[in-house]
Amino acid sequence: MRTLAFILFIAVLSSSCEKIIAEDITAETPVLILPVVNDTVNVNPVHFKWEEMEGASKYRLEIVSPSFASINQFLLDSLVVGTDFYLDLDSNEYELRLTAQNGGYESQILSPVKFWVGVQSSGTVTNVVLNSPINGIYENASFDGQFGWDFPFGATNCEFALREGSSFSTGTIIDAQNNLFTSSYITPFLLPEGEYFWGVKAYFGPTETPFTIAHFYVDEFAPNEAALSSPVEFSTNPPGDIVFTWGNGTDPGTIQSPVTSKLEIASDSGFGIIVNTENVNGNSVTVNLTAGTYFWRVTNTDEAGNSAGTSVVYQFIVS
Repeated sequence: MRTLAFILFIAVLSSSCEKIIAEDITAETPVLILPVVNDTVNVNPVHFKWEEMEGASKYRLEIVSPSFASINQFLLDSLVVGTDFYLDLDSNEYELRLTAQNGGYESQILSPVKFWVGVQSSGTVTNVVLNSPINGIYENASFDGQFGWDFPFGATNCEFALREGSSFSTGTIIDAQNNLFTSSYITPFLLPEGEYFWGVKAYFGPTETPFTIAHFYVDEFAPNEAALSSPVEFSTNPPGDIVFTWGNGTDPGTIQSPVTSKLEIASDSGFGIIVNTENVNGNSVTVNLTAGTYFWRVTNTDEAGNSAGTSVVYQFIVS
């Protein structure tokens, strides 16, 4: 027991000494050397360099695009040992923060430093405007792989990139084309079900814009056919509010486009006289009906345009 207590005492003492020995750097701020504020970097990988801080053992480097006030991409949050770091970055606008650390203390955070990669900040060039497919759209298996954008006035050529994955910066390159002199491009292959990001940037001689980026989905599978629940077949219901419910099941694909259920209520089995139609984002809706004999059905269609077809038809009475 004495031996164990002694070991624990030594461990606690060692930990305390480490914190005592660590130099207090809480009042210090890292000094950045590269890139300088509002710098434009035209080489990759980008070289990040700062002065060594006395008492610091590591540095936390954070990089976002376009700014910490409006983050579209969080590119890096890493602890670096040493005063140099290299990172490949697409042409774009960025900000970085730098904090020094040691075993017991953390320095002041170097205020966000803005810089650009491959693009001037003067606004003398025009970014590409993407037209189709629009950002966030769901396409189905019939998507023809056609991409369109506005060719900026004065640009010499454009560069196209298509990547599969959850972000443009980390996605797998599916297609890439340089020296495009038109405002459209068609991929030579069909895209399977998945999530995609595409971007186009323009060149103005030695200057280039950042990629303008949009993402879209390809959903090849139709949603499930609606399984009618209530009112049940041949049931009798009092006049007034009647709750219609059905099951939509689980989309069989990896990309699950939002599903719209179209409820149709008719006074005849052939649905020649439809008395009510409801488009529902869900599987339940309340409809007010007067006395009579009715027929109802549901058609599920997802945002990509895939349709499950019409469900079976249920007959019920309001009396």
